[in-house]
Amino acid sequence: MRILIVDDDAEFREELVDLLQHGQHAVTAVPSAGEATSALERDEFDVMFTDIRMGRHSGMDLLADTRQRWPRVLVVMLTGKATIDTAVRALQLGAFDYLRKPIRADQVDRVLDLVGQQLALVRAGAKPLDPLRYASALAAEGGYEVLLISPPPVPVVVEKVSYLPLDPDNPFRVRDAVEDFVTPKERAAVVLAAVEELLARHREEDIAALLEGMRAVLEGKGPLAVGYDPNKITATGALAVRSSIVSADAHNTLESLGSPIRRLVLRRLADGPCSFTQAMEAAHLDDTSKIAFHLRKLTESGLVAHLAGERYRLTPRGQGAIIILSSIDNLDSAKGSGNRIFQSKIHQKRAAPVKRPRKSK
Repeated sequence: MRILIVDDDAEFREELVDLLQHGQHAVTAVPSAGEATSALERDEFDVMFTDIRMGRHSGMDLLADTRQRWPRVLVVMLTGKATIDTAVRALQLGAFDYLRKPIRADQVDRVLDLVGQQLALVRAGAKPLDPLRYASALAAEGGYEVLLISPPPVPVVVEKVSYLPLDPDNPFRVRDAVEDFVTPKERAAVVLAAVEELLARHREEDIAALLEGMRAVLEGKGPLAVGYDPNKITATGALAVRSSIVSADAHNTLESLGSPIRRLVLRRLADGPCSFTQAMEAAHLDDTSKIAFHLRKLTESGLVAHLAGERYRLTPRGQGAIIILSSIDNLDSAKGSGNRIFQSKIHQKRAAPVKRPRKSK
């Protein structure tokens, strides 16, 4: 992994660098939020460990800036015991996780394991495909009439393949075009490439709903294939794509499924009700504040029920989330409807990255 460490304590910074380099990671360490911003502007990172308090500078401000400008970077906050409430607030603001100082090697290994699980979501599991070639194969081998939606330039399309230039600022045009194309046909398929360009401009929940609608229109007529560049999509964006392909209600559960800790808890609850302690054990945590935060998020989302004096249990909606998780795990283009995701292989210049909109509360 490519890791950035931000801490004004030189001794701690050196210890954490030694610990991470022992795991064969590429590590960069800086003493301030300003230098962290310069590093992020210059290089690519998978995860950033940052202290919450650094003299006059706030790790919380760095978190907010990173979430806005580099949403692919997962942020792990470093906190002392006196600032645990701030660390929990950081989770609410989009931090991936937090670690209490002094940190132990096993805690670092655990959070890196969770980071690895999250980063794995962006991998489609197959070699990159050219969207036009894939659309052509669906037409020639599957007998479908295919709508290819991808960024300009206009490709040289083949028989039974129609083309719509992707307008990432107008997802409604995509929705309407798919409906107009598919509705009158008996056999139809849609190939949407570069979905990361839509995700860069709109909320993940909205794009998930868009994909769910496209999948519903295609029901019984043919597959939906969605491509993305794994270097330009966030882990939760990839989760939104995967979830929407397999579920009719994915956009309502995305926030809860977005954390690997909450996914572990949900999978434990699929085996039956459990106590607070059992949920903490299932998530491999030893921090009551952290598991309390994640259990609260699950109950607020309606996936988990908990009454005073009772154990935590899945709701019917939570059972639906388990089905989504299982379907994502088993997503296979060779089975079922043929819906799939793939890594887009598009050779062209792209527009500069656009800042993601802030999440509505």
